[in-house]
Amino acid sequence: MQERRQNVRVRPIGDYDIGIDLGTGVVKVRLSVVNAAVGGVAVVVTEQLLGKVTGDEIRLGVTLPGVPRFETVGSIRYTQNRSGGRCGIHFDKLTEEQQVALSRAVSELLERGCAV
Repeated sequence: MQERRQNVRVRPIGDYDIGIDLGTGVVKVRLSVVNAAVGGVAVVVTEQLLGKVTGDEIRLGVTLPGVPRFETVGSIRYTQNRSGGRCGIHFDKLTEEQQVALSRAVSELLERGCAV
């Protein structure tokens, strides 16, 4: 089977975490990040993601080391659509600053040997 990934993936670690949350206002659900790349993340499917299909857009909060939390829109690239399964989210609308911050986080984790 040929690999379809466009970018290298890294796994967040305890002292260099990548946080993704779903929700608005004060009620947010932190998603478990499986891996991250410069184009997006893979997360564990939660109740809030069940029923989402490829192409659906969702608003996410992103927390990266050394960068204030920011919100962005991502689109579902794939989903196993079962609780505990995986869901790939592509970041469609990052600003240049946000993209630089995500690239920096991925590079740092790559240097730490966290490639998957």
